[in-house]
Amino acid sequence: MNIKHEFVHFPTAYRIAILCYYTDADSQEIIGNYKKQLERLGYDCEVLMYIDSKERDHNIYLQSFNWNDLDKRTMLPHSPRTDRVIQKKYDLLLNLFSTPCLQLLHISNHSQAKCRVGPFLSKIQDYSDILIPIKTEFDLHTLILDINTTLQLKPYDRKHV
Repeated sequence: MNIKHEFVHFPTAYRIAILCYYTDADSQEIIGNYKKQLERLGYDCEVLMYIDSKERDHNIYLQSFNWNDLDKRTMLPHSPRTDRVIQKKYDLLLNLFSTPCLQLLHISNHSQAKCRVGPFLSKIQDYSDILIPIKTEFDLHTLILDINTTLQLKPYDRKHV
């Protein structure tokens, strides 16, 4: 598979995907609010969250997948919702996770997104095209602010036809 990645910043992007790892209700709230912020600015935004468990949690309101959506032999994502994120041609794929999660790394690696953005962490840097420097400790809220600054977050400017 040969995917052509290129630098894309917010003003020229439209379709944005966010990959994240469910750690607690607070992280889901931060991601959910960020998705709403991007949508209010005019972007088409989707979230895919990995939940490392077999049971579905009824408190999860963002699109997610868990062990039931993995191939039992390889433990890699294999479901319609994960395949759709891999195949859809996003302008930006935001990797908002700090630990090397095999399932999220697989999706990021095989994604058809033009540009993958993630934190500058040695274990996941090969799965992002743009690396955002982080402080000594990973903080989701600070990472989002740094991404917005680096990629020049502005309201989406629709091209006139």
